[in-house]
Amino acid sequence: MDKNRKIVVSILILLVLSSVLAIIDISISMQGTGRDAYRLRSPDTGPGVGIVRIYGPIAIDASGGGPLGMAYGSDAIVQRLDDLSRDARIKAVLVRINSPGGTVAATQEIYDKIMRLRKDNIVVVASMGELAASGGYYVASACNYILANHGSITGSIGVIAVSPNLKGLFEKLGIRMNVIKSGRYKDLLSAYRDISQEERELIQEIIDSSYKKFLADVSLGRNIPIPEIEPVADGRVMSGETALRHRLVDELGSFETALAKARALAKLPEDAPVYDEVTNPIERLLMSLQGARGGIDIRVDRQFLSNLPAVEYRYQP
Repeated sequence: MDKNRKIVVSILILLVLSSVLAIIDISISMQGTGRDAYRLRSPDTGPGVGIVRIYGPIAIDASGGGPLGMAYGSDAIVQRLDDLSRDARIKAVLVRINSPGGTVAATQEIYDKIMRLRKDNIVVVASMGELAASGGYYVASACNYILANHGSITGSIGVIAVSPNLKGLFEKLGIRMNVIKSGRYKDLLSAYRDISQEERELIQEIIDSSYKKFLADVSLGRNIPIPEIEPVADGRVMSGETALRHRLVDELGSFETALAKARALAKLPEDAPVYDEVTNPIERLLMSLQGARGGIDIRVDRQFLSNLPAVEYRYQP
């Protein structure tokens, strides 16, 4: 009984400590210091600019969401964009991107949602952080205007699919796989055997199709003919300064510069309100507790839970 009581007490202490840390984090955030100090906050009144952050790999979260049904991954980003589009106060959206890209479908869904905002006459401006490559650039290209820092890493226009070949290791360890399948390609890209030429051609077809879609969407979003994009659409990464020369971005500047540009394009006053992603202390508490359990922020897509190969718009050095 004493042992069980100690276990219960220990769990309660951990929960109390987690709550205290969460409250401290909320207090720091509300004071505009700490890791969220760079956020620009204004009174939530009148027409203004909504903020959306895309941090980390882009993917549709596979874990079923967070506490109280909160979405994660690309679903949370699309939901945030949808919420802003329905808010009559929002005249412009600033998308802050710090991402190497991610899965094809998730990236396309965010791109499509941003394009819908543009059709609804909501100005969308992209601000690149340290990295906005491949799928990160794909998303940015949907915006009306793109700003990058001089040293932002961007570009990497292309598609990649990676699958390990562990056949030699399996043979050395004496491991053999028993496979019963309905068709010859059902175990395509399995790690325990070599890939055949026919299988390689099947995957290449998917890659080529996704790549053509990438080029077409960048061309549409940036209003640049595909032939002018193709010379730098070979997977190369580049600095923000180089991207400006190739017309992949419109201007060099910081988050604050991008915010000012969003206000100007939407014909808002210089002090127009900024509507940031999280202002509700309860939401901050839930995210902090989730972070204490899983170590992940709601805006950052969590590590892929599946080990299956994926076709991705992703910069993968």
